[in-house]
Amino acid sequence: MEDEAKTTWWARLSRGEKILAVVLGVIFLLLFYVTLDANKYRATVRAIAGEGKVGVNPTTEVLDFGDLSPGTSAVRRVDIQNQTPIPMYIAIAHFGGINDLMKLDKNFFTVQARGSEKVEFTVYMPASAPIDQKLDGRVIIFKIPWVD
Repeated sequence: MEDEAKTTWWARLSRGEKILAVVLGVIFLLLFYVTLDANKYRATVRAIAGEGKVGVNPTTEVLDFGDLSPGTSAVRRVDIQNQTPIPMYIAIAHFGGINDLMKLDKNFFTVQARGSEKVEFTVYMPASAPIDQKLDGRVIIFKIPWVD
């Protein structure tokens, strides 16, 4: 009885349970790595009064589409570089108040080893946009190691 109390929880698991625990641990670590390695950007645009007016703020830390009057649009590009010897699968998530206005030229694609790709984000300000309202959101670019 005393020996049974001293055995570790790992020793009490069956072979199948140990395999399952290791597989789940690897999946957890992979998801943790992918989440930490993701590029995270703030996205913002402001609706302004007028016709055909566009105000742009050049920055690389934020996807700032500037000030747009109804009926105008702005484009921002993000350069995705893969400096690793294996391909990376790219998945882009965007959400927030700007989400309905923002379109991507591509999503869910692979960047080859030591390659690069550009992704264009376009925001079109509709005629029904509320003037002087700032719309914010987030863009997260996940880079997942991939085997072709």
